[in-house]
Amino acid sequence: MNLSQLLEQVCAIVREDGERILAMRHPEIYTKEGHANFVTSADLASQDFLVERLTPLLPQAHFFAEEQEDNVLAPGYNWLIDPIDGTTNFMRGMRASSISVALTEDDRCVLGVVYNFYTGELFSAVRGMGAHLNGAPIHAACVPLDQTLICVGTAPYDRGLMEGSLEVIRTLYASCGDLRRGGSAAIDLCCVAAGRADGFFEARLSPWDYAAASLIVEEAGGVISSVAPYTLDFQHKSPVLAGSGEAYELVLRAASEAAGKGLL
Repeated sequence: MNLSQLLEQVCAIVREDGERILAMRHPEIYTKEGHANFVTSADLASQDFLVERLTPLLPQAHFFAEEQEDNVLAPGYNWLIDPIDGTTNFMRGMRASSISVALTEDDRCVLGVVYNFYTGELFSAVRGMGAHLNGAPIHAACVPLDQTLICVGTAPYDRGLMEGSLEVIRTLYASCGDLRRGGSAAIDLCCVAAGRADGFFEARLSPWDYAAASLIVEEAGGVISSVAPYTLDFQHKSPVLAGSGEAYELVLRAASEAAGKGLL
């Protein structure tokens, strides 16, 4: 399989999907399990479109998608899809939402695409071939710790993680340059890959939230991981940390301290 050719096809599909999402002016809104957890008719339409268009590209692949019931990561190839990452941003017109598509082969991500359909920025990576933004190479930054920007998520769907999240955020804020809360984990992670930010933390993400961006971060020279006793296995929800240089070490230390207290 030629992953470079496959990437071109996936990028074209994702861009078309973004146009379709933006054309939906007043999508219906539904609630899901958890605090302030929503899905819209645009999420559902996006996922249906992606499944329909991706299936012929790799007929043997399975789908592991956010708005799909009974999700199981199967042996072999799997498409991990978040049809709109940042649904609340999308609902409120915050203009920071993305389509995230990853391809894994036996639990190893080999292709990733994250598309901010508001800005037209498409982040992509194929394993071993570097990370790109609209076709141009991107690289993680390395700046002094007191100048770093660290993106954080607040795990809003599980308020049981509030104390752990705030403890990590407090530790980060004491040492970094400043914090950012964007509302789309996939975009935040891509900002780390592009050198716009230096670190990332969120106490609980699902595999489709971070799968595509994880490869983009790695191929840009950054590090992405979970924190013990969790692992990033594309099967379960877990804390997610990312970054480069001193920023990653700070995020890892802050998350490890919180996990050691049983807060994550």
